[in-house]
Amino acid sequence: HLQQLDGTAAAMSKNSKDKRQAPAPSDGAEGESEHVRTLSVPELVEKLNSVPVFKVVDDETGDIVPTPDKGGSACMCWYADHHDVQVALAVVQHLHPERRMSIGVTPLGTALAMSEGWGTGLPDAPLRLQASTTVLRATKEELEPLPDSLRQALNARTSAFPLFLMEELQSASASPVFLRREDLVACWQASGRPAAAMPSSLIMYDLRVLCVKMMSTPADWRSLVFVAPQPSMQVVDGTRQHPAVAELEREAAASRGDEPPPLEASVPG
Repeated sequence: HLQQLDGTAAAMSKNSKDKRQAPAPSDGAEGESEHVRTLSVPELVEKLNSVPVFKVVDDETGDIVPTPDKGGSACMCWYADHHDVQVALAVVQHLHPERRMSIGVTPLGTALAMSEGWGTGLPDAPLRLQASTTVLRATKEELEPLPDSLRQALNARTSAFPLFLMEELQSASASPVFLRREDLVACWQASGRPAAAMPSSLIMYDLRVLCVKMMSTPADWRSLVFVAPQPSMQVVDGTRQHPAVAELEREAAASRGDEPPPLEASVPG
């Protein structure tokens, strides 16, 4: 059972000095004030659970298998990148050739809550969440360290976890948040806008900084949509696009007059 942070998120947010631009959810227009509020941990988990993350599991028991981190310490880990978990599986399979292991899937919100200890009945073992190593390498010059207040309160084993946003892609109905730049670019192209018009600057957030903000800053967070990386969706269910990206593509087609009319039920004559 997930537990709320009992004011901890508000205290951490108050003490942090995050100068990055916030996402732009609704500012609480008349008639929507009841939606302007902070999110509880269960609500945050539900919002994040649209994104799959991966783990190494024991085929016999179904339990998550600890994998070595950079320092060589074994830790139960969820990976945002399917390639990274494939590497981890190869390592532990080499260390334990007698065991049958494979790759399992956990929703991101559940993995984050477990790794941060936001619940009861958690495994009595080190836990962590690992962002894509490819994304981390590409953003290492841009990443800012966690504010001191957050670093002291959050799981030190979890890596930095970059997220990407663009103000021009936000609307009252959908404000997509991406785990990869490539998916943000795909969303821009799906919206029908010319590539040359795409802004060069992006908003970059750490996952846990944004989560603390959502749990401590009242806003209408309903429009914020976490978009799973396209390769992850293909691994999990073969889906080509996130629904939010597909919807933008449909809207662009409709504006060009390319979208076919909706099907109407026919009555046999």
